[in-house]
Amino acid sequence: MGDIRPVNPDYFRTMSIPSRQGRLLSEADHDRSIAVVSAVAADRLWPGEDPIGKQFHIGAPARPPIQVVGIVGDVHGVSLDRAPSPTVYLPYWQSVVPPGVNSMDLVMVVRTTTDPKTMASSLRGVIRGLDQELALPAFRVMDDVVTDSVGQRRFQMALVLLFAVAGTLLASLGIYGVVSYSVAQRTNEMGIRLALGALPGDIRRLVITQGFTPVLIGLGAGLLASVGISRVLGTLLFGVTPTDPLTLSAVVAVFVTVALAAMYVPAQRAIRVDPLQTLRQD
Repeated sequence: MGDIRPVNPDYFRTMSIPSRQGRLLSEADHDRSIAVVSAVAADRLWPGEDPIGKQFHIGAPARPPIQVVGIVGDVHGVSLDRAPSPTVYLPYWQSVVPPGVNSMDLVMVVRTTTDPKTMASSLRGVIRGLDQELALPAFRVMDDVVTDSVGQRRFQMALVLLFAVAGTLLASLGIYGVVSYSVAQRTNEMGIRLALGALPGDIRRLVITQGFTPVLIGLGAGLLASVGISRVLGTLLFGVTPTDPLTLSAVVAVFVTVALAAMYVPAQRAIRVDPLQTLRQD
């Protein structure tokens, strides 16, 4: 079945869990045996069917069947790198206590528009006013919970980012050096072409056309390699794929810009060379 979570009707709004189909829980459901299920739970329990109105059992067979009244979005309940597990949300007044368990933990979730860290003392006062003997655990801010769950992955991604930036910088310097040197070696050739009637625009097009060939080959090989290692990178990424089009486009744009600059500067220098002086040298 997956996870079973007893909640109150305001839980979904507080946790920003969207409703996908049907309705959510209501205080008017005290006399009904109902539940809301996550999307992945609905797909697993009733694949290809409409789950609204379906019934199932939890616990002893003698208990009345539970009817599904709504579907909500999936939630990463353990960590971001694990797929959402099937979840059944029951009204807290219908919670099922497993056999042999004398008590269950109660988690209170509060949404606030102010700094949540300043709310701890106020919440403690409210709870103490309801029950002086209630043991209060430490309060945690949801941002801290998420940060703790991805702390190691963020460190790993920081290292990957550092190496990626260094690799991009080295590759850019390499492209600039090789391409600019190749164009500079052809300065005399360009001077001769100018002397024979070639226009500056013709020289630029020639340099770009011939200079981009190895650059495009390298970019193609790099893109293929990035697809090949996507499975490794996929374990470190959340909410973005290893072959993210925006990221790949940005990398290609950087290398193309570097290559253009490497071709443009020496090409402009060659265009300004006196054709007659070039002919005298040759």
